[in-house]
Amino acid sequence: MLYKCMFSGSGGQGSALMAKMVCLGAIKENLKVVMTQTYGIEQRGGDSTAYVIISAEPIGSPIVENDADIAVALSQSIYKNCYEGVAPDGKLFTNTSMIETPKDANGFDQVLLPVSEMGIKLGTVRCANMVMLGAVLAGTGILKLETVEEVVNEVFGAKKPKLVGLNIEALRAGYAAMNKESGNE
Repeated sequence: MLYKCMFSGSGGQGSALMAKMVCLGAIKENLKVVMTQTYGIEQRGGDSTAYVIISAEPIGSPIVENDADIAVALSQSIYKNCYEGVAPDGKLFTNTSMIETPKDANGFDQVLLPVSEMGIKLGTVRCANMVMLGAVLAGTGILKLETVEEVVNEVFGAKKPKLVGLNIEALRAGYAAMNKESGNE
């Protein structure tokens, strides 16, 4: 089992937080994991991508280069890179709230979800990343939902306990939306 992942968006959308949650979840599930990150010089609004590799075996190289099994595009500005970075038979999770004209998938699956709109319905667009992460979990089986809920409790519980419930609700909303999308209700 080996998953190469890329979580991308504009700075401030939480793509790095998604990657961190996946890393901590993988550790909880006794898997090997490595994360690298690229981002623009802007604090907010510049493109940001976090790369994560998860494996049951030791990881020889931390590089994800146009061979992501799982890719997430939260914003229009990074969409082309994500589209071109998906491996054959991989999955691209696309935020249709921000990406107005997604291309047709070519050799991979593309999941189209309006996660920003879903976040707004939950109370804030800032939880769109957790909605998308829930969809990724349901659509790939990369980690257990319960594991990532534990991570959310640990990460937010100490410093921002008010955000725990919202983020778990967002994870579950994305998980349910993905199951509905794939007919696994």
